Amino acid sequence: MGAGGIASDRWRRRAARLLALIRDGRARSELFTRLRFGAQVHQDISLSFHDRYPRLFAAARALLADRPAPRILSYGCAAGEEVTSLRSYFPDAMLVGAEINPVLLRACRRLPADANRVFIASRHDLIAAHGPYDAIFAMAVFTRRPEEVRERDLRDISSHYPFALFARDLRQLALTLAPGGLLIVEHAQYRVEDALAGLPFSAVRGPGEWLAKGPRFAPDGIRIEPQPVIARIFRRTD
Repeated sequence: MGAGGIASDRWRRRAARLLALIRDGRARSELFTRLRFGAQVHQDISLSFHDRYPRLFAAARALLADRPAPRILSYGCAAGEEVTSLRSYFPDAMLVGAEINPVLLRACRRLPADANRVFIASRHDLIAAHGPYDAIFAMAVFTRRPEEVRERDLRDISSHYPFALFARDLRQLALTLAPGGLLIVEHAQYRVEDALAGLPFSAVRGPGEWLAKGPRFAPDGIRIEPQPVIARIFRRTD
């Protein structure tokens, strides 16, 4: 396809997204969130569905077998799909869902009652107040418009999604874990261990280790080649 055809195809995709925005209330809420919170938003697309990460949910359950009633945070819980999924893996857990999109947060709060579940706005002070946690799931949150990165074949995302934003928020989140707690991260554009450097965390080897889904980038924003095998589960060691 020539340059003209690529440009035309890009405009067709943008027009399709605009039409979806007009028709879809969830898409409108994503735009509102992007405008309200600006560059502080990580992933501004709220796609989620029930039991999206069964391998990682099951691995975390096995690793937390000695904690029969863990306190678990779902960071960026969208409309509650991940939280309701986690209930089937952790029937006795206290589940906390944190979401920045106010429309989706209201949808979470309309779910059927569960005495051991709470939904909160995704603010660090509120998240810390409900901790410490035995496990934190941050799934498809620490990434910014990965479809755009793929379509444009970006080799440097330092201006698109700065490492400093990723590292700051991930480190704050990690430090709300209890000693021995687990941090589970999937679909991040940077490596978790780069952000956690100097903190008391170690990668859990075996469970959760396989080829990265999508490109990963070094702290300077440059794409890592070849695509690495990464750890997705980290344990607080202090």
